[in-house]
Formats: sequence, structure tokens, C-alpha cells
Amino acid sequence: MAITINGTGSITGLTAGGLPDGSITSADLASGAITAGALPTGSILQVVQTTKTDTYTTNSASWVTPTDLSVNITPSTTSSKILIFATVALAGQTGYSTAMARLRRGSNVIYAGDSGPASGMQSYGQFYTADNGFYSIPVVGIYLDSPGVDTQITYDIQVRSQSTSGTVYVNRTQADRNAAGDSRTVSSITVMEVAA
Repeated sequence: MAITINGTGSITGLTAGGLPDGSITSADLASGAITAGALPTGSILQVVQTTKTDTYTTNSASWVTPTDLSVNITPSTTSSKILIFATVALAGQTGYSTAMARLRRGSNVIYAGDSGPASGMQSYGQFYTADNGFYSIPVVGIYLDSPGVDTQITYDIQVRSQSTSGTVYVNRTQADRNAAGDSRTVSSITVMEVAA
């Protein structure tokens, strides 16, 4: 079939793949011409991160979300997956408590072990602070979530102590005096939308 350039500016007779490579550049594409559904499986569609650099202290025996340890993301499609990198620097009161962390999507706990038979607690990381007050341990979780929605989602990291007799510290140690020589750490939660 002959290629015809019509008086209206349209072209007929051109088959798919008929243009030489390099004929169309990214600058020629209209904004939004390539949708998330057109990208290969595994493509990263967006990345959102929240970083916590200050310290946080609690003796709560219930789960709490420290400031700056939550992040919002709105998936492009309901089929998208969300890859989550959750890191929280935890310390606990010496000899008194188990410091714990868990990951949630909204009010739903995800990426956690089964509930304990006595306490019903779930977490993706925990440790008993039995030695001294100079330890801060990075607790890391990596999880691929399938939320199944294209509306805004909130992911957060929660922490708690085993009991109110103990204290949990984020981004610092128990022995931190806020003085020269004391080391501080950083925590973050990063989410990536992955085309599925």
C-alpha cells in the first residue's frame, strides 16, 4: 500500500514499525503518552521516601508511630506492587525491655511474624537489651506488597517496648548524653511502585 500524506496532515499506508529507528525521540511524545500499563513488568514507576534524623523515646507497651516514619504513595494502577525498604535504628533500656518494630499498610500489619501465644505481639525485628546502654541496632525490613488499589496508601514503621517498665529509643542509644562523642543514627522508609 502506498504511503499518502493527506491534505489534513495525516498519513495513511504506514505500518507499525515502518519508521526508521531514531525517527521519534522522547521530545516528540505528548505528555502522558506512555502509561504505566505500557511499561515492562518490573519497571519502577515512582519512588517516595521519608527520613527520620532526630531521636525518639517511648516507654509505650502499645505500638506507636514515631514522627517521620510514615510515607504516602498513590499507585498508578491496582495491579502495581509496592517495594518497601524499612529501616529503624532501635535501642532499649538495659536489662528491662525488648525493643520491637513492625510495618503497616494503613491499619493492617504486613511483613510480621505470627502473633505470640501470650502477648499477641507481631514484629519484623526485635532484640533484648541485656548488656549495656551503648548499643543501637538497625532493624531492616524489605517487603514486596500487593495493595490492589490505585488510591493513596500510607505505610509506617511502628515501635514498642515489651512493657512499660522498659524504654525504646530511636536513632540513639540509652547512654546518649547529647554530648560530644555520642553517636546518632538515622531511620527511613522508602517505597517504590513496581509495574506488574
